[in-house]
Amino acid sequence: MIKLLPLLLLLLCLSCSSRPDLAGRYEASHTGPSGPVNAVMTLAEDGSGKWEIGGEVLPFSWVVREGALNVHTRDGAVVEGVIEGVNVRLDVPGVGALDFVRGK
Repeated sequence: MIKLLPLLLLLLCLSCSSRPDLAGRYEASHTGPSGPVNAVMTLAEDGSGKWEIGGEVLPFSWVVREGALNVHTRDGAVVEGVIEGVNVRLDVPGVGALDFVRGK
């Protein structure tokens, strides 16, 4: 029984992950000063992610804290998002609010 205790504790920790099932592909559209922009956000299960905007790929990492999605960019910025069901709303500096719809 004592040998099983570490295994049970590990399983308990893994089941209490702070990362809800957000992994997947999301799409958003935004109309800015230069016209419409389509953005694709991919969240991987390992906490990595990427944005694809106008042919440019921007990697980032992500974590869920207190019901909010925090995106950590490579340059050190943190973009906080709101989880709305299975969709995500991000307020991106210089762009504005983007409503990412899952599985589009």
